[in-house]
Amino acid sequence: MVSGGRFCPAYRLPMINNSMLRFIWAWLVYTWGGLHRYFGNKNNMRGEHEAAIRYFSRAYAIDPTFYQARLARAVLLWRELGRLDEAQADLDALLAEQPDYADALLNRAMVAQENGRFHDARTDLEAYLRLPRADYKAEASRMLVILNDITEEKKEEGGEKKEE
Repeated sequence: MVSGGRFCPAYRLPMINNSMLRFIWAWLVYTWGGLHRYFGNKNNMRGEHEAAIRYFSRAYAIDPTFYQARLARAVLLWRELGRLDEAQADLDALLAEQPDYADALLNRAMVAQENGRFHDARTDLEAYLRLPRADYKAEASRMLVILNDITEEKKEEGGEKKEE
């Protein structure tokens, strides 16, 4: 039962509190963003991706505990629009709030790798592999082996790329 078993007297419907309404509204906005993401992916339309980012941002603003909306925005910024710094900022903020958020950790590792920050990528992948809820352990393990090979080659060539 919702709200301690109380019902709206006129309709005998469960009472819904404000946080539930906020989440439902955020979910609807997020779903609309997902449609724009789909159309952007299907038709390779940057404008649809930009619209999806706006909707994901709106959904997160409506409910700041809706981490999936911010993660979706970060992934779209990174993978479809190539805006690595913005994606990195979103993922850093998510992990500051929830350090064991596996999906954010894995995606931050991939953003760091694409940005040439191999040490950061390795650190995130190692942390990801220690999590019990990591769904992509086999893929992350393969990525870690490749990153280790890359960094070993860089050491042999004269050092890894300077990281900030």
